[in-house]
Amino acid sequence: MELYYKDLISKDATLEKLVDDLMLVVQGAEEFAEANGAQIGTAKQAELRSRLEQLKAGCRRLRQHAVEGVVAADKLMRRYPYSTAGVAFVAGLLAARYFQRKR
Repeated sequence: MELYYKDLISKDATLEKLVDDLMLVVQGAEEFAEANGAQIGTAKQAELRSRLEQLKAGCRRLRQHAVEGVVAADKLMRRYPYSTAGVAFVAGLLAARYFQRKR
């Protein structure tokens, strides 16, 4: 039996939204750096551009890893739906037991 969930993950998933927000921050920082570029030296401009590129690359890597993780989880859920549900249920019970002891 194969189950299909079209919208298992919403388009506004938190990790995806976080990556998008980070990209907006990077774009804003880049615009700020360009606007204030005349006030700082060329060495500082080069360093700032380098760091912005590193930040952009990090955001792209984070997005790619998130997509790969979602795809892998989706494949696992489709291949072993009952086993995955069982593991999730047991994990929930263990978490509830752990937090119950904390009180």
